[in-house]
Formats: sequence, structure tokens, C-alpha cells
Amino acid sequence: MKAFREALRGIWKLLRELSDEAAYERFLRQRGQSPSPEQWRHFCRHQLAAKYQRPKCC
Repeated sequence: MKAFREALRGIWKLLRELSDEAAYERFLRQRGQSPSPEQWRHFCRHQLAAKYQRPKCC
């Protein structure tokens, strides 16, 4: 049963990373902010800007 819970916990962590939920929490923690619609918009703008500032190869 313990192995099953660990597997579910791992899957949950993966889903949170894929959905940017974990990244948003890290973003808030770094800035000492609490979740809000305004902070979510700031996070999304930050993520989008970072994505398009990186050069693409080939």
C-alpha cells in the first residue's frame, strides 16, 4: 500500500509541474507574495517572456 501511495504522490507532483502549479508556488515563495489573480497574470507574463527570450536552435 505504501508503494502505491508513493507512486500516486509522484504522479501528482509530475502533474503539478506540467500544469505550472508548482512553478507558480515557487514564483510566489521567491517574491514573498500570496496567490491572487494579479500575481497569476504577472507569473504568466514572466513565463511567456522567458520562453520567447531564449534563442531557438535549428
